[in-house]
Amino acid sequence: MSILKVENIYKRFGKVEVLKGVSFEMNKGEVLSILGSSGSGKTTLLRCINFLEKADGGVISVDGDVIFDASDKSKMTAADIRRSQLNFG
Repeated sequence: MSILKVENIYKRFGKVEVLKGVSFEMNKGEVLSILGSSGSGKTTLLRCINFLEKADGGVISVDGDVIFDASDKSKMTAADIRRSQLNFG
């Protein structure tokens, strides 16, 4: 089972689509590098995973538990966001 699963993350700022369906999985003990040129969305991806930005689409799961699903239109409270942020170091 993957410890982190990111599926089809989309993020746009106005008309600029920054993340276009980014997906990956990480298993325990693996290391992941995010490479790309300046302005390619590396920091935006990390900010979406940490809930510093809200992704426009996609799903993020930690240890099999969905912590973010863009299709779920219910509003995350500050406590929900903080609880999800505690999964990342």
